[in-house]
Amino acid sequence: MRTRSRLVATMLAVATSVTLLTGCGILASQPAPTSTVRSADGESVVISWEDYPAHAGVDGERLLGAPDAAELEGPARGVMDAVRGAVQDESGVPLHPLTPTTEWFGIDDWFPQQGNGYGGDSMLTSVNCCDLQSDAVPTPDRWDAVFAAANAALVEAGLGALTEDQALDDEYRDTYCTGAGGTCWLRSMTAYDGYQWVFVTIQDTTLDPTGDAAREAEEMGWPLASIAVGYGATVVDAGRSDEFAAAIAPFVGLERPDATTSD
Repeated sequence: MRTRSRLVATMLAVATSVTLLTGCGILASQPAPTSTVRSADGESVVISWEDYPAHAGVDGERLLGAPDAAELEGPARGVMDAVRGAVQDESGVPLHPLTPTTEWFGIDDWFPQQGNGYGGDSMLTSVNCCDLQSDAVPTPDRWDAVFAAANAALVEAGLGALTEDQALDDEYRDTYCTGAGGTCWLRSMTAYDGYQWVFVTIQDTTLDPTGDAAREAEEMGWPLASIAVGYGATVVDAGRSDEFAAAIAPFVGLERPDATTSD
């Protein structure tokens, strides 16, 4: 994702890495796992997860009936319009696209998956795009209301509720909630419906009492305070929905094994 702040990028990596899934880390290559299923005539059949058309980290069944890569742009733009309007109305500050909206969903925003995590091919591709950012933020006592407005728009759009990207535990608070009275100077939330996600991040580096965050922002030419919103999804390759549905049919209802390869 493109953002202007390392601090924001660190938080957003949590949401992105869960669902982009262009890799699963470094794994020694192992044989693909197998499962035994019953055929239509009642016979036992062994299937190999090498033939799974999605990815070890993705619930492929959730993609059945979902838009493919060619069909996604229209609905996704509708989601972003709704969230942008809700955030701007509640916060009172405008959100600007970091790249021209005409370039959203361009070829550079797409990341085809090369493997399925079991040594086979994947029919999925991921997109990260549509980054919006403000140059100011409301006072911290209004941040909850901004998140609530974004949440309402996302729930209405069908993505579900926003959840905190990081638990507000002691470690988090010691790093990001060091303002007066324990005020957090950076918070990030993500909504995820199984194949698409939207993140909303609010930060005000001037509230960091150490001054480190503000100094970094000034050195890099970033806004001292900003709201950031972005979109991503993992979907079936364009024009392959029927092929995908046929390929995943033997795996429907089965528990996915852990990945055995790092693709």
